[in-house]
Amino acid sequence: MKKLFIYVCFGFALFKGWEKLATPDHVEPLLGEPYVAVYGRNTCGFTSQMISNLKDRNINYKYFDIDESDIADTLHSRMEKVGISTRRYFLPVVDVNGKLFVRPSFNEVIDEYN
Repeated sequence: MKKLFIYVCFGFALFKGWEKLATPDHVEPLLGEPYVAVYGRNTCGFTSQMISNLKDRNINYKYFDIDESDIADTLHSRMEKVGISTRRYFLPVVDVNGKLFVRPSFNEVIDEYN
C-alpha cells in the first residue's frame, strides 16, 4: 500500500511538472515596445493603488475596465493561454510585456518592466 501511495504521488508530481512546462508563461505582447497594461475595475482599491504607483513613477500604462465585455473576453483569452483560471481571480491583472500577473505587488511589476 505504501508503494502504491508513493507511485501515485510521484505520478502526480510528474504530471504537474509536465503541465507547468507545457503551459507558456507569456502571451503575445499587445505592443511592439515595453508596456504595462492594467486590467481592473474603477471601484477596485487595489487597481487604483497600482495605477497611482505607476503614475508616481512616471511609467506609461494602459488601463482596461473589465466591466466592458469585449475587454473581459480579451483578458480571459490571454489568461487561459498561460493557464490562469478565469473562474475567480483577484484584481488587478497586470500585463507587463506579455507576462500576466494577478494582483501583483508594485515591485513585481517594476522588476518585470525593467
